[in-house]
Amino acid sequence: MSQTPTVHQSTGRWLPSFNTMMLLGVLAGLAWGIFWGESGAWVGWAGDAYIGLLQMTVLPYVVLSLVLNIGRLSKGESGRLAWICTATMLLLWLIALCVLIAMSFCFPEWEGGSFFSVTMFDQPQPMNWLALFIPSNFFASLTNELVPAVVLFSVGFGISLMLIPKRESLLDNIEIMVEGLGKLNHMVVRVAPIGMFAIVAKSAGTISPFQFQLLQGYLLVYGTASLLISLWVFPLLISCCTPFSYRDVMRESRSALITAFVIGNTFVVMPMIAEAVNRLTRLAMDDPDSNAPTAGYTVQLAYPFPDAGRIIGLIFIPFAAWFYGLAIPLSDSLPLIGTGLLSSFAKPIVTIPMLLDMAQIPTDIFNLYLSVGVVAARFGDLMKAMNLFAFSVLTASYLTGIFNLNIRRIVTTFATTTIMLLIGIVGIRIFLERSFQEQFSRDDLTMSRSLLAPPVESTVLPKAERNPSELELGEDRIDRILRRGVIRIGFNPEELPFCYYNGEEDLVGFDMDMANQLARDLNVTIEFVPIEETIVDSLRKDHFDVAMSQSEGTIGNAIALPEMKSYLQVTQAIVVPDYRRKQFDSLESLREQLAETSKLRVAYVARSIASENLRDEIRNLEQSPGLGTGAAAVTRAGITSKLEFVEVASEREFFETGNEVADVLVTSAEVGSAWTLKYPNYSVVRPAGLSTQIPLYYYVAEESQFQDFINSWLVLKKSNGTIDQLFEYWILGRDSNPKPPRWCVARNILEWID
Repeated sequence: MSQTPTVHQSTGRWLPSFNTMMLLGVLAGLAWGIFWGESGAWVGWAGDAYIGLLQMTVLPYVVLSLVLNIGRLSKGESGRLAWICTATMLLLWLIALCVLIAMSFCFPEWEGGSFFSVTMFDQPQPMNWLALFIPSNFFASLTNELVPAVVLFSVGFGISLMLIPKRESLLDNIEIMVEGLGKLNHMVVRVAPIGMFAIVAKSAGTISPFQFQLLQGYLLVYGTASLLISLWVFPLLISCCTPFSYRDVMRESRSALITAFVIGNTFVVMPMIAEAVNRLTRLAMDDPDSNAPTAGYTVQLAYPFPDAGRIIGLIFIPFAAWFYGLAIPLSDSLPLIGTGLLSSFAKPIVTIPMLLDMAQIPTDIFNLYLSVGVVAARFGDLMKAMNLFAFSVLTASYLTGIFNLNIRRIVTTFATTTIMLLIGIVGIRIFLERSFQEQFSRDDLTMSRSLLAPPVESTVLPKAERNPSELELGEDRIDRILRRGVIRIGFNPEELPFCYYNGEEDLVGFDMDMANQLARDLNVTIEFVPIEETIVDSLRKDHFDVAMSQSEGTIGNAIALPEMKSYLQVTQAIVVPDYRRKQFDSLESLREQLAETSKLRVAYVARSIASENLRDEIRNLEQSPGLGTGAAAVTRAGITSKLEFVEVASEREFFETGNEVADVLVTSAEVGSAWTLKYPNYSVVRPAGLSTQIPLYYYVAEESQFQDFINSWLVLKKSNGTIDQLFEYWILGRDSNPKPPRWCVARNILEWID
């Protein structure tokens, strides 16, 4: 592919180089996205088509190229290849690890920030290492793009061909197929400027700047490390060990680097990288028309292994610790780095949650990691592309005899890189201290939420007292409400996220929004009355007309109060310190805890059915004959004595006293998730095998027309979507208002579109 401007022979007109065309495509896409915004995202289909065309040649190219080049090696050459590939890969890993450790010092110590998310995350599916590396069904591995398994098969088949004397006829045919695939890929790459335009246009028109606000510290450090590795360290490493200059390296690699970054996929640019390596190595060979014998397939050999992108990507772990104001002890750092390196064979979606667990960092932040994946992944692909290029050039140079170590240049490069690292680290630390930390100081964002709908006129009474207007003879409670123009609603401000005071001391939450809906439908005002006794006693004393404060359906309430329809069901769960989450992920794990711990203190909120149910579940563990490894000698009486149940007035008492009151808290997943926003060092766990659903009710004092009205009103609110809308807003933490369209010139300046 032409890299420099040319002059058309017949017309004499100047033609831009391929790289210039790609740059123009990127700039045109950026301009399109800024001008049209989301309404111009339809051009994305062209980008998807371009990526698909690139993908169609990659796996066949990998298989045939590896078989061809390895099959033509002798036994001695294969051993030499294995040795130099291993040494080169270890060198690149070492450099990436050094940059990772250095860049981790970018994060200053501070009181960590917070963010709003009450979504409970499923654990990532365990990695099937056998399927990833063992091609038991080669065609299934091809279909599912399991590159390590495909590479293993191809290498194995190539080695087996080395042992067959009459292999040349087959290899000649494979060589023709490899050349054909290369030509096909070359034809596809010719339309890269169009593909670049479409991909950038869609991204520029749809990505919101808000996505980057919470993770700007991570993106800044990761992006800086990516540019340093891709555009400075690895290119200079090549120039220090080969006869190629820095300019030669960047000239030949830039097309593949730009494509990998814009597309966000290194896999599809492997043929481009191999071609770039071939072009570069031919510059130093006596016969410039020949191909370096190992340049074409060392790219495929290196692809399945960890690369600089995934190693540097582990910077998210020190970022997460900094985000929460935590510190990773030095004794834990080396095991984390080692585990992260070994786990880099897997995708970050598997590796990052595991490392967060190991470092005892709240895993809630992984949701933010996923939200900016579209940007962070591109920096990772940029590093992976340069990692493959550097690996292949260094390996090919050594095997072809052009490897030339320049000690003086290495010393100069090391000194220059060290200075650049220090400047970058100091600059980023200053920036994060002065801008990021002010913007994201510890401020519980649950406290900033207000009612979804405009509130009706209301009064909050300082203490519980009897309704000043007695029920008249034969008068129903709803008649008194309409006569007075006031409905009295019982509340408990400790029922986050159903009922609590926000940062402005307004009474908010799911149930408070429902209370305002009820008053609005009745066209009355509200008197909020605190629940100071049991709900049953308060209703019988006529303190309020209806209790609307996350009231669970206990047996006592069912006996003493009239039948009501449940408006919501919550899920029974346990709140534990974040680093102990794995210890309570199943009832079997809980058995192990009972067998190995001296005492397990279980807190439960007074008069909650959740605690009653869980205590029954825990005590049922005694009935199991198998208690896990090392627990055979533990008797039932011994297990019972290890359980200590602690009653707390509310969830707040458990969280504010830390481990002084209890080790774990029994509650619902919805309530526990809301509290962990304020206390992110805790996590909500629902042990496998524990699937109890807890119904919530709004209680009234007696069977009456008011009871029938509340039940019918709840049916209406379910059917018209009000309850679902409030659930998403208060429980799932989603904004109810539709996201406004992205700013663009056509809408906000020219007003061409609505």
